[in-house]
Amino acid sequence: MLVFSGSKSAGLAKRVSEESRIKLGETELRKFTDGEFYIRILSGVKNENAVLINSVVDNESLVETLLLLDALRDNGAKRIDLFVPYMAYCRQDKVFKDGEALSAKTVLKLLGNFSDSITTLNAHFLDTYGRFEPWGVKLKNLDAFPLLAKHFAGRVRSPVVIAPDKGAMHYARNAAEIIGCESDYLEKTRVSDTDVRMKTKKLPVKGKDVIILDDIISTGGTMLKAAGMLRGAGAKTIDLGCVHGVFSKGTEMFGGVVDELVCTDSIERTESRVSVSGLIAGEIQK
Repeated sequence: MLVFSGSKSAGLAKRVSEESRIKLGETELRKFTDGEFYIRILSGVKNENAVLINSVVDNESLVETLLLLDALRDNGAKRIDLFVPYMAYCRQDKVFKDGEALSAKTVLKLLGNFSDSITTLNAHFLDTYGRFEPWGVKLKNLDAFPLLAKHFAGRVRSPVVIAPDKGAMHYARNAAEIIGCESDYLEKTRVSDTDVRMKTKKLPVKGKDVIILDDIISTGGTMLKAAGMLRGAGAKTIDLGCVHGVFSKGTEMFGGVVDELVCTDSIERTESRVSVSGLIAGEIQK
């Protein structure tokens, strides 16, 4: 067996290789002057099982992943297990208006056509963990929230875990059990077309070390507003944590508002202080 990576998860794949003691496969990845990818598998994979680790964070990484998968198959890999720590387009899992593309289905089917199995982390359209077959594609969904919770456990004196909305409450509740504290969620009340107010459902946060957890931070607008509100309510410290740090508008906006911003290396960032390498290595070894 060999572990391969795309350009978006090179560091993570190296850590997985070291923890699983499975050799890291060699590839040549580069771009032509017109932006097209050049992909070459340098390690011998004929009749071997291959693991490919690459987060799909944009259109380019989707194409790169598909080319890598097909090249592994063309070079004789017996089995290809794909690990996509973060999978773009998976927030578009429902049709709200006639004619909309069901993007999550399209991306999953493409990846499924070129691999024997797909494993991801905290897929946005799934509320539980285990094996599923959305749109007929076999998918395993792993949970990285316990890793985030362990990062925060013991770091503050008076912790409380807050979910940014009721839909994320199960994340907060499970994390609070690991940390050993209470949990709550923010209720949103729309005052006008432009004014939305937030408050905790039941727990006061004055003097507390607040930890806000969610699966994805994309633009960061909701988290920033929540942090500001909680600061105004008397929170002593505010830490933000997420599995997938998309940060499409950068992280500078959080400076001076939150005490710590943490994400996993499902998308490799400066803020990736929690690694999912052990979670993926354990899954490979199964």
